[in-house]
Amino acid sequence: MLDSMQKDALTEIINVYIGKAASLLSEMVNQRIILSVPEIELIAVTQEGQPSKHLPPIFSPGHIISSSIGFGQKLQGKAFLIFPAEQAKLLVNVCLGEDVTITENEGLLEFFDTDFDVLKEISNVILNAIIGELSNFMDTRVQYSLPDIELIAISESDSKIILKDSTYILLLHTTFLLSETQVNGFVLIALSMNSVTWLLEKIDALLEA
Repeated sequence: MLDSMQKDALTEIINVYIGKAASLLSEMVNQRIILSVPEIELIAVTQEGQPSKHLPPIFSPGHIISSSIGFGQKLQGKAFLIFPAEQAKLLVNVCLGEDVTITENEGLLEFFDTDFDVLKEISNVILNAIIGELSNFMDTRVQYSLPDIELIAISESDSKIILKDSTYILLLHTTFLLSETQVNGFVLIALSMNSVTWLLEKIDALLEA
């Protein structure tokens, strides 16, 4: 979907946005956080709600934490920050200065209201930075819905939970580096066909400048 030049340009743009989010997060938790986006993919979604190519193991059977915000007007879609449950718990523990050892209760990690509050704040910072700056790049404004966070039990066939009503998915594999801890997550941005077309036009115009 993206040619090599478009992919390189979009990766460079997104990395700038992610860098701003990392600075805000570092101030929020009072420790240095480095965020990187080593890979970006634009994936079409079929009419049945399935990706046109295999997604990474974020949707492997198990539990995930999904925090999301919708956005609209000319740029339309929904953005998700997704972690496997154990990665989400690890991130919360590090941010709260707690023991990074992960313990399970009958095979399921325990999440408390404070955990969800921390994850929601992290998500708001990252997703607002990406969508806000992306809308600036595209010379438009967006309106946001209220954020939502869920602990989801997922099977190999359940990616429709995230992909339903989507036309394209912009997938960002994100790595959090916190002191001596590394946490892996994914940013998924579901976009309408018109939004994707418009984004590619903006990128092409940037490359031609």
